Amino acid sequence: MEIHKKPDRFTTFSISDWAAERKYFGRFYLSQGFNKNKGFTNDCGPASLAVILNIFLFRDNLGKSSLEKNSIISSSGFHFWDRLPQWIPHVGGATAPWGIVKAFNRWSRQYSLKWHAKRKSNARRVHILENLLMGKPVTVLKIWKNGGAHWINLVRYSSEKERLYFLDPNPFLQYLPEEKRLQSQTWEEFHEDWSRSNWWSKLLGIRNELITYSKLD
Repeated sequence: MEIHKKPDRFTTFSISDWAAERKYFGRFYLSQGFNKNKGFTNDCGPASLAVILNIFLFRDNLGKSSLEKNSIISSSGFHFWDRLPQWIPHVGGATAPWGIVKAFNRWSRQYSLKWHAKRKSNARRVHILENLLMGKPVTVLKIWKNGGAHWINLVRYSSEKERLYFLDPNPFLQYLPEEKRLQSQTWEEFHEDWSRSNWWSKLLGIRNELITYSKLD
């Protein structure tokens, strides 16, 4: 299999195909970065957005340069209700679902991508799988037990293994080779974090967040 020609289905790959698939997706990984205290920044949203844009830019072969996290942060036209100001303690830099959608569609128009992002709250398993099995990645928000949240991009699903494969902007993954950057979880493991809610998510109406991407006619 040529590395730039990807099948729509994931369940019939040979070992060599799977190795190429892992390396293909690993090349798009971007780190959310470390903060000055050597913890993670809250830039998982912009990093994940840059990743998804770069995947579509590559697929559509538009000859555009890859986007970086900092370009997303500085040039997406975020308002404070889209992405919290960096100076706010602990949560500064966190990006809302509507901020991700707005920024993607802005970049898509600018780059003539002809892809459109749409937010779906209270999404279900079927909404994720119908996109992944059609070869379309999706962006989802995990909510941690400690109250934090984390954006990732789901890119593949294996029905045989009941596993989801995703690109996570965890900065420690930058030290791994490309073919080892694609992460995976069982559906049950993923769903526990994806379906979790707490006081702030209830206040903002955030639950089972899913961002899908469709090709414009």
